[in-house]
Amino acid sequence: MIKTRLLISFLIALLINFNRFLSIVYPQFTYFKDIQGDSIFVFFFRMFSFTSYCWLVMYLTNYSTNTFLSKFRNTIIRRGILILTILLSSKIIYHVFIVSHGFLLYEISHSERKGISYVWVVMGATSLLIGWLLKFQSKQKLNEIEREQLIKENTQNELMALNNQINPHFLFNSLNTLKYVIQDNPEASIVFLDNLASLYRYILQSKDIGLVSLQKELEILNEYMYMAKVRFGDNFKVEIELSLHKDTTMIPVLSMQLLVENAIKHNKVSKECPLIVKIYNTKDAIIVENKIQFRSQLTKTSKEGLKNLNRRYKLLRNTEITIHESTDFVVALPIH
Repeated sequence: MIKTRLLISFLIALLINFNRFLSIVYPQFTYFKDIQGDSIFVFFFRMFSFTSYCWLVMYLTNYSTNTFLSKFRNTIIRRGILILTILLSSKIIYHVFIVSHGFLLYEISHSERKGISYVWVVMGATSLLIGWLLKFQSKQKLNEIEREQLIKENTQNELMALNNQINPHFLFNSLNTLKYVIQDNPEASIVFLDNLASLYRYILQSKDIGLVSLQKELEILNEYMYMAKVRFGDNFKVEIELSLHKDTTMIPVLSMQLLVENAIKHNKVSKECPLIVKIYNTKDAIIVENKIQFRSQLTKTSKEGLKNLNRRYKLLRNTEITIHESTDFVVALPIH
């Protein structure tokens, strides 16, 4: 903003002194012979004076809210005082210019002084108008930045709330699984609890995380698969065939674990009906697929887990997951 005001002030001063500038560049033109005094020194003195004056007016206009004027709550009073301040400053600077010009260069004639007075008013009004425009533009940019920051904060808060929903969702399902493990294999329940504690610790640490690498997701998924194996043994299997750069491919935290957990929750897993979850990729997505084999007693579901995952994708990747349901239940996680 400082450079912008300085450049505009310089251009206004140059426009006012353009005839004197031409007299320096093209002294052979007879049109400029009536210019009084030593043109080179007069040109630079007036350029400096006019530029300083225009810059000061724009400075007062732009920074009025950060000065003593901010104490006045009434807008009309504040603007009135600002205009009086600018008028008083302009009058003082004008007289300083006239006196300095006479002392350093030559005494300005009465007729020329009237012309300079007119030019002074024009420069002041122009600088005041441009100053207000710059101030308006600055406010617009500031409002835009604040709006973007507010959107970003709201997005982060919503994402944190969605991540926090994973905690009770995962814990409820895990405790439900632990009940079966204790009934079927009490000794394995200790190992199951150790893995549950480790995995739940990761979930708590991930509440502020949006995207994680595919490599990290697979590591967490392996821990969850171990827990599932404790309960189901060879009746549950996850087949992974991914041809992606696991360290650079980013997906929402705990997304694949949620889908595998969802498959276990809603499908029969037994020796007669083993559950196989397939994870593979296409050009644009990671696919999590399993054959639908409904339980004899269907568990009521609100599909909050899938809604949660879809909302996180909207916030983090500006896209949505796709779900296809026929004989197989297929979820596609976009990766681009």
